[in-house]
Amino acid sequence: MKMMEALNNEKKKDTDMKQRMLNAMCVFLISLAMLFATSPSAAAPTGEISFSYLHHWESRPSLPSNQTDMSVIPRFVVDGSHDITWVIEPALRARGDSSDTIEFDFYKSQLRTYTDNVDITAGYDVVFWGSSEGAQILDILNQRDLGADFDGDVKLGQPLLSLNRSIGDGLATLYYLPYTPKRRFRDNSERLTAGFDINENSAQWHDHQDAYYPGFAGRYALSADSMDVALIGFHGVNRSPAFVPQAGQFSPVYRVATQVGMDMQWVSEDLLAKLELLNVSDAPTIDGDFDTATQWVVSAEYSFYSVFDSIADVRVIAEYSDNSLGERLLSLYQHDLLMAVHTSFNNADSTSLSVSWLHDLDSDSNLIDISLTHRLNDNIELEASLYEFSSLASRDFFFGLEPDSFGEITLTYYF
Repeated sequence: MKMMEALNNEKKKDTDMKQRMLNAMCVFLISLAMLFATSPSAAAPTGEISFSYLHHWESRPSLPSNQTDMSVIPRFVVDGSHDITWVIEPALRARGDSSDTIEFDFYKSQLRTYTDNVDITAGYDVVFWGSSEGAQILDILNQRDLGADFDGDVKLGQPLLSLNRSIGDGLATLYYLPYTPKRRFRDNSERLTAGFDINENSAQWHDHQDAYYPGFAGRYALSADSMDVALIGFHGVNRSPAFVPQAGQFSPVYRVATQVGMDMQWVSEDLLAKLELLNVSDAPTIDGDFDTATQWVVSAEYSFYSVFDSIADVRVIAEYSDNSLGERLLSLYQHDLLMAVHTSFNNADSTSLSVSWLHDLDSDSNLIDISLTHRLNDNIELEASLYEFSSLASRDFFFGLEPDSFGEITLTYYF
């Protein structure tokens, strides 16, 4: 009992600290926005505001059947002297029925400059590596925000210093990463937790490391005729943690890892083939420890234009993923087949329809994702999505998601 009270007090202190930090960050943001707005070299602010309503059609005791979300991402740009550009692009996100009601992220707030054929970025950024549709095994630089989006599509801004320049026929980018944001998770009072109560505030670090362990990364991309090749390297805290049980919850465990990978794309008329490889020295496993793992993704994408003599285009994608640890690897994509169809109607309203089916080749589980986007006018976009989990197998590690199928409607205003 005393242990639980201590944990609750610690969580309350952490929440109070977060609120104080949030208030300070908001004051900082408002001050910068006012400064930029009055600057003669400032462009008109742009950005987006989105509202979402999510509904689960299967009820669960003591858990809500719906959730509301909001995000505000403004963007202020000021061109300074000596080829310097200031960008303030933070993100404020909030969701209902959560103890973490508001989260602030500097997201893509940064300073950019250009000197001696070198592009320099200092600040926060979101960097996407790789080209696969589902597994995205090379997208390892940014931390995923599973609190804002359960499938990890939302990333946290990564503090970094990057240097970018052409070398030979390719483009080289080097990164210094002074800090690793912790992964955010959904609270146990919410849905889409797969039944795991994860306390992100009790994160552990191997070998006396911490979030300030410096990371280094690099990427070299080369294009030649019909082929694109990129080589990547990373050494630092692995953004993917393992989990260990602690006081009735699971605590994330982070460890320093070295990751080396390759991305290849080959195009021939309407066919695009892709190959991704990644070797991780310390990959998280479902046992709560770490092991060396090699992952690979092979995919093919074929495009059909002006289908049935209409203005619509269709892309069909098949993607196969596997790894050297088999079912021990802690990942949604262990040994899977992904099929997807993306239809762009090419009309004035930018209407598009996407359907994807993920099949686990070991457990025979199935996930279905359907998404429709449509612009209501020049500034407002409507997206309707459906996620179907009812075909998850009982022996699947993520079987806890089985009763959490849902539909979601999102309105986004672009300014």
